[in-house]
Amino acid sequence: MVEPRERTKNAYVEGKKPIVAKVPHFNGDYLPHTVAKAADLLGGVGLSIKSGDSVMLKPNFNCRYAMPLSTDLAFLTAIIELLQDHGAKVVVGESSGKADGPTEQVIRDLNLLPVLKRYDVPFVNFDTDQWIEMKIDGKYFQKLRVPRSIYEAEKRVYTSNIRCHSSARYSASLKLSVGWIDAEYRGYFHEEKPLVEAKIPELNLGWQPEMVFIDARRSTTSQYGRGKYVYPNAVLASGDMLAADAEAVSILKGYPDNNFLGIPLKEMGQLAKGMEYGLGSIDYVPRSAPGNLETEQKSVF
Repeated sequence: MVEPRERTKNAYVEGKKPIVAKVPHFNGDYLPHTVAKAADLLGGVGLSIKSGDSVMLKPNFNCRYAMPLSTDLAFLTAIIELLQDHGAKVVVGESSGKADGPTEQVIRDLNLLPVLKRYDVPFVNFDTDQWIEMKIDGKYFQKLRVPRSIYEAEKRVYTSNIRCHSSARYSASLKLSVGWIDAEYRGYFHEEKPLVEAKIPELNLGWQPEMVFIDARRSTTSQYGRGKYVYPNAVLASGDMLAADAEAVSILKGYPDNNFLGIPLKEMGQLAKGMEYGLGSIDYVPRSAPGNLETEQKSVF
């Protein structure tokens, strides 16, 4: 059984507070420029990722449906370009949910592999990776089986969407962790619906990312994470999962709906337990690029 990886130090801070960058993105804007601007507002990719670094890029391909249920391929490739421009060796890894899997079929339906081939980026299907047992010190989990490739990765970058969720309250960067636990632990994870949001932070105790990007261009606000679209028209970036998620949830709170976001951030299970485990902070420094971030329901990405 392996030990958790050494805790990643957030390179993107002002004083002792994490920074969260927010950049507007509207129809016609150049997405790679928006993503690069978000990284620049943090202080630059180079603060955490150097030329020659091997980077595991973890998207959300839980299912075969469009954003915000799955990572938009244009958003993924914008981040690949950003990392490769800094000399990183990028690998993409994921495991899809059993309800819509297997992973091989999901990525085929999403047309992922031809896109990655253009950038000479390998794909690791966690389903067929070597699984290793990792010790963690959690309340609900004392060990997890995880893919060796993401456990051993030199650096990690997460790219997530933001939407509401019926049991986790919301889905963003912290919840990407469900994609790297095996079937047995996923079953236990989903066993008791009221405990799901408290369990999610424990899945992140084995390692933490160097950078987090959240695609907040389009979302949904019903409690089931599906339905009518809303358009926050923004891209977020941070070195802190909790800070990034807190900003994303704050954005969704601006769209009142029948969901579970009507409580303070500090009382939400993912964020509260994440702070308890020292995974980050929801007391952050916002940095925004010039632009109109007012809601434009007619805007498309």
